[in-house]
Amino acid sequence: MKHLPDELVLHIIAYLEPAELVNLQHVSRHFLNLSRDNNLWKSLCFSHSAAERRRRRLELSTDIDPRLAELIRAADTLSNTFDTSVHDASAPSAEAQRERNRDKRKQALIANWDPSYPDEKVNWYQDFIQRHAEQKISWFQEAGSEDCEQGNRRREATGAGILFDSDGLADKLVAPLDDGSISIWDASASSERQGSLVAKSDIGLLSGKGSDLDHYTRLTQSQAIMTETGAVECVSIESKLNKGFFAVQNVLNEVDLNTLQLVSRTPYPFPITALSEAHHRTPLTVGTNWTLHLHDTRKPPQPPSSVRCELIGGSTDTSFSRLETGDFGGHVALSQPGALSILHLPTTRDWDGNGDIWVGGRFTSMLNFDRRCFPRLRGTVHSGARLSCITAIPHPFIPQDLRLGRPYASPALLREAKSMPGYTMITAGEYKGKGSLELYGLSSEPSRAINSSDSRTTRNPNAYYQNRQTVSSSKLLSVAPHGTRLVFADGDGNIKWVERDGSTAVRHFNLNDFQPRSSSSSSNQRSQLVNPNPGANSEPWGDMVQKILPTVHLSSPRAPSAPAAPSADGASSLGLEDLVLWTGDGKLGLVGFGRESLFPLERDLFVDALEEQRDRDGDQVKEREYGAEMRRALEVQARELRWLRGYGL
Repeated sequence: MKHLPDELVLHIIAYLEPAELVNLQHVSRHFLNLSRDNNLWKSLCFSHSAAERRRRRLELSTDIDPRLAELIRAADTLSNTFDTSVHDASAPSAEAQRERNRDKRKQALIANWDPSYPDEKVNWYQDFIQRHAEQKISWFQEAGSEDCEQGNRRREATGAGILFDSDGLADKLVAPLDDGSISIWDASASSERQGSLVAKSDIGLLSGKGSDLDHYTRLTQSQAIMTETGAVECVSIESKLNKGFFAVQNVLNEVDLNTLQLVSRTPYPFPITALSEAHHRTPLTVGTNWTLHLHDTRKPPQPPSSVRCELIGGSTDTSFSRLETGDFGGHVALSQPGALSILHLPTTRDWDGNGDIWVGGRFTSMLNFDRRCFPRLRGTVHSGARLSCITAIPHPFIPQDLRLGRPYASPALLREAKSMPGYTMITAGEYKGKGSLELYGLSSEPSRAINSSDSRTTRNPNAYYQNRQTVSSSKLLSVAPHGTRLVFADGDGNIKWVERDGSTAVRHFNLNDFQPRSSSSSSNQRSQLVNPNPGANSEPWGDMVQKILPTVHLSSPRAPSAPAAPSADGASSLGLEDLVLWTGDGKLGLVGFGRESLFPLERDLFVDALEEQRDRDGDQVKEREYGAEMRRALEVQARELRWLRGYGL
């Protein structure tokens, strides 16, 4: 076959299954390059997608009610739009014409399914791995583990942020711990020490408890301070300047990550609940329970007396048409508490959409601000859901009618919609006790964008989509873009991937299925040494993911990864788009696909059976059992509340 042209070889190997294509890569360098063909794997991603599998099942189904089958096929308008028949079946060219029609139909189906955009470069081989390969979780060293030097007390991470390199790839994972210190782990996919702890600051650095106190007092007081507020978006990393911003109660700490020394402390009038992404060109947006502020790192911190303020008799009106904002010392006062997530849209764009800052939280509307006119409110967009997380992808929103292929719609309309400049804002939260995943279009084209107004909210039905039926039965806690898909986590510990339409399921798993159970057998203990789990000595306690952090920055040219030719040893840029998880139990994990061990450095664990027995019978186990019982009681109460809401109570 080495004398055949590449086009003919590609046509032959296109009939192979994915597992056979992977084996073919080991034959020679020539077959390695051919079997990584991007169009070939794009076709495989389509043929193995949920939408295509459903369509094929409908075509082959013969045992269902004919009237029901006709109704289902009528709903799948795209498959009925393209006719593969020929006018004259007896003509000599009928078979060739029928084959050309089938190819046209397949290309049209692929174009309708294609989640990518014209200016987007996708490595479809890696995309197929992320869609179908087995997921693996490895846990970062010492995060959420028990410290023997501190009386077997669990060291829990109270937040997480990623320090990216110049290529936009994860280099370090930075997290504050409940003892008031800051830990830094190696998060580079090309490093042999990935997952290991590389630096740690002194205890009490963030909590303000210095060496003037004894160790036990400093530890207990720091733990009480670090775990009081419980904000999720409490860490923001500035990768250009190697700085980190950490919110602890009502104080914003600026830390130099090179030396792990405190640069400044800025107090705010109320506990900080959200931080925006840090960027050296724009001020940091700080959200507290009742206010919003712009924090400019170039200005020296003001004394506490100049920022101290008090809200008396706040408005009890739930209507967002009366959100009062104004210049109260350069900050925004909110009529309702709870800003939980702040999104900064990129400022380097050739169009001015609906502002630079979006704020969501426990209130049911998103607040829109223009940084140039801050603190004046530019407008609001009513969602109805209480949002936990807001993010965006630098691609325009595609209406559902174009994605589903409405009858007689031209494929040119889909290409035109994808070619428009714009962003898609993605939100995750809770609506009437169930999960809510929402997409909003931000574009220079009025017909494809939501509009925010100071007096009254106006929305375009072709510029947003809200999925509150099939996402989750519990609240969504975090959402992030992952390649050509969206990934989100809910309160039950589930991590789910959907297509960019926000509804088509791709894959899912539960975090608690990856919590190893303790066992007295040495074989089970040895199996846990490959990817050691900080909680390996305890049963799963219903953990959940509070925050999802992609290891590739959206501004990186590798987001999503462009097709890369394999190197001399057969390696390429695979395995870069992983996900960092911060769980409710204070653990930090890395989710990857198709590899036996995400962390190349194997760490030795020495397990003492007597210490295991003591831990099982000790106070820590009793505390965890009590926490598990309380969680189950709260879940029962939440189900009862949802049941009562169904009757209007």
